Amino acid sequence: MPTSQDIFDTLAALGVAVPAEIRPQGRYDLVLVHQGLAQVSGQVPRLDNSGTLLAGRLEADQDLEAARAAARLCLARALVALHQELGDLTRVERLISLRGFVNAAPDFQRHGQVMDAASELAIALFGEAGRHIRSSLGVSSLPGGALVEIELTAAVARPH
Repeated sequence: MPTSQDIFDTLAALGVAVPAEIRPQGRYDLVLVHQGLAQVSGQVPRLDNSGTLLAGRLEADQDLEAARAAARLCLARALVALHQELGDLTRVERLISLRGFVNAAPDFQRHGQVMDAASELAIALFGEAGRHIRSSLGVSSLPGGALVEIELTAAVARPH
């Protein structure tokens, strides 16, 4: 399994900006680990802890690149949260599921294409262990007007 440093180096090489740390923006835990599963709270494409994020609402005919970049950033933030909780991403045995929420107009239908960016990145980072199940949902709004929000579930090994 790749180390946290391997993952973060790859993300940097791919141009995905990863904050050094993240904090919850409310009264909840970023990650909950129970019986070998780690559930990461929904991550929006926040560039740092100051509140700056990739925001907007997708229209049916809109270019998807900004939303795809937002999905990649959400996944990267989920991995930072996992790293903070686990100490190192070598404990991730495999990704189980991604649930993606896309801030979109009612006639938008390309939710899966947006979420493919996060899925492709997960597989690039973890190989076969990055394959997962996924839901892609359209919603009328997200916190802070975010373009995308992603929840992640991973199977994790016990600490050594």
